[in-house]
Amino acid sequence: MFFVQFSPSSLLSTFVTKIRFRYLKIVKPMLLVGLILNPYLVVSASESAAMFKDTKITDTESIEKIAVLGRDSTKKLLSSGFKVDLLLTEEFKNSNYNLTQILQRSPGITVRQNGGLGSEFNLALNGLSGNQIRYFFDGIPMEDFGSALNFPANLVEKIEIYKGVVPITLGADALGGAINIITPELNQELVDLSYTYGSFNTHKATAFVQTDLNNDYFLRVSANAEHSDNNYWMNNVSEIDKFGNVLGTMRVKRFNDQYSAAMVNIKSGVTNTWYADELSLSVTHAANRNNEQHPTTSINEVFGKYHTDNQTTLLSTLYKKSFSDFSVNAYLLSGSVNETTNDSYSRDYDWHGQFKEKQDKAQGELASRSKFTLKDNVFRASLSGQYYLSDNSNISLNYSANYLKRKGKDNLNANNVAFSLPNWIRKSVIGLAFDSKALNQALNINIFAKHYIFTGEINAEESINFNLQNIKTHIDFNNTGYGTALSYQVNPQFLLKASYENTYRLPQAQEILGTGQYVRPNAHLNPEQSHNMNLGAKFEFSSENTFSLFETNVFYRDSSDFIYYVPDRVVYGQYKNLQKVETTGIESSYYLTFYDNYSVQFNATYQDLLNKSRLDTDGDRDFNYNNRMPNEPYLFANIRLSASFDIANDQLTLFWTTAFIEKFFLNWEGSGNQDDKLYIPKQLTHDIDIQYMFADGDYNLSLSARNIFDAEIYDNFNIEKPGRAFYLKFRYVY
Repeated sequence: MFFVQFSPSSLLSTFVTKIRFRYLKIVKPMLLVGLILNPYLVVSASESAAMFKDTKITDTESIEKIAVLGRDSTKKLLSSGFKVDLLLTEEFKNSNYNLTQILQRSPGITVRQNGGLGSEFNLALNGLSGNQIRYFFDGIPMEDFGSALNFPANLVEKIEIYKGVVPITLGADALGGAINIITPELNQELVDLSYTYGSFNTHKATAFVQTDLNNDYFLRVSANAEHSDNNYWMNNVSEIDKFGNVLGTMRVKRFNDQYSAAMVNIKSGVTNTWYADELSLSVTHAANRNNEQHPTTSINEVFGKYHTDNQTTLLSTLYKKSFSDFSVNAYLLSGSVNETTNDSYSRDYDWHGQFKEKQDKAQGELASRSKFTLKDNVFRASLSGQYYLSDNSNISLNYSANYLKRKGKDNLNANNVAFSLPNWIRKSVIGLAFDSKALNQALNINIFAKHYIFTGEINAEESINFNLQNIKTHIDFNNTGYGTALSYQVNPQFLLKASYENTYRLPQAQEILGTGQYVRPNAHLNPEQSHNMNLGAKFEFSSENTFSLFETNVFYRDSSDFIYYVPDRVVYGQYKNLQKVETTGIESSYYLTFYDNYSVQFNATYQDLLNKSRLDTDGDRDFNYNNRMPNEPYLFANIRLSASFDIANDQLTLFWTTAFIEKFFLNWEGSGNQDDKLYIPKQLTHDIDIQYMFADGDYNLSLSARNIFDAEIYDNFNIEKPGRAFYLKFRYVY
């Protein structure tokens, strides 16, 4: 639409000229090498100005942009009644951090991963985790977008973390919260390039270029690529003889865990015109290859050639416009996600990488030989508006719709008919909210309601009289949730918050449809319902040379039809409903900075996820009633120390990070012999980051050391994670 106004030759010339200028600047001689670490920021409304005052920046324009960000654009959000944290990624961009590692430093969040780079992760937020948390990219939901999408910290400006109660503006059916990844403002001129090399033959490269083209037009190109062999040592692998007897444990290196991925996004359009604050078109293509060493829930079965390939292509358009009395925001997105699982080798591997050919050539490493492609066609749409009744009140309306159609085809195994008949699900969320300020704007009130619609058609095999038959199931769900969020600024140093929501979370495709790989379909899966409550307080103190902030939040989640994964067939499993799960907990954080150069941040979380179902899904007595949910941490903490030093016009910053997780049971705590129960052991890890910033911050060099004492650390299903690792990163910013 708006592209007809472009003059391709002049725009290309402008773009090339700017890139050439910046390229010449990149090759300036590097004089020093080093390392940095600046304070991790969880910004609140009242603290942001003080924190930004302490940030060392030599560029006047950057100071102005940061001041606006800290004091204006985030103040309304962070002073609202929603329990929301804002993470600024700038302080992590010079080190080898990805978004999940940054999020893990936030109170109430644990991120658990099955292995090294590219492995599946599970993020828990105040006790609720996985698909119960919704993810957004600039407000667009990332649900069912495949494993190939990956957003390095260098491509992100900030992250909004909503805990429990989620505003209607995101149009989400989240149960436990939402994470919104936000990229830089479109009116900024940016070049951000980086390269990382590290342990396990890890390579990462990112590029972010954004420029104005003839005043109102802009062009943004972001790209990243990464690879790792993930060939780290495993210390407690079972040694099994040829008869299947366990002889003990051994130390071996992973050999079929390589991961490679790349993504490119091109976004262009117009900004700040009479007809649009933003009208843009975006194209994203991503691909990855992920070799799998073993199934996600067990290391007792070893693969040597088994792998998956993913291809994701997305096209979206976005429109925003604010008028004097109202504003409008809309987007459309369409795309496809193709994931191929390749199990084409008839081999049995052991942990030494040795193999023998199977006698039955129809068998692969996991099951029957297969090259199965799962194709999802996805569609997203959203329309929201806000009408300002006065300077202190407004009404908001939001409608969002998600549609997914899934088909599958196996090019090797004709007997694999999974998804040969199309399956589809459609979900819609309609939200209405009223915002108001009172008591001289000290009191913020938000009242909202959400209506959920979930329809679909599932074709899946079910056992009928011990015979597998294809059964067609129709889904039809309608219900309404509601909630409120309140905040009261007692004085400039003391803020109180409270929020409540009765919410629903509609099943995702992998939960209800299955994946054609490890996850079997469950057409009878019910949406989750939860009553979420937060009660929090925030205090800040400052003096001539110090600034400190203390924040605490008590949370409660009363969840029904709780969806959780049950690995009930060795390496295969199914998502099922648990009638009732109750979550209670408290999170607290403390931040201190002094003399502008030193900082300490500490946060800790305690949470109880209790099974409150007296009967199981079959109607029998549930012997795990009032037990903690298995395979979920309940006590964890982080501490980060930083010190920065000015060296001439350069800056050296050191950062020490310690993370602690108390041991927890792998299976139900009340069943079996307590002395023989499997558990994930207590874990204590230490990281060091050293960064050196020179040439007015244009050049940055960092050295990161992860798990410096080489502690044995475990995560989902007690699978060992990488040990000590080192990474060297160079970053250029203009």
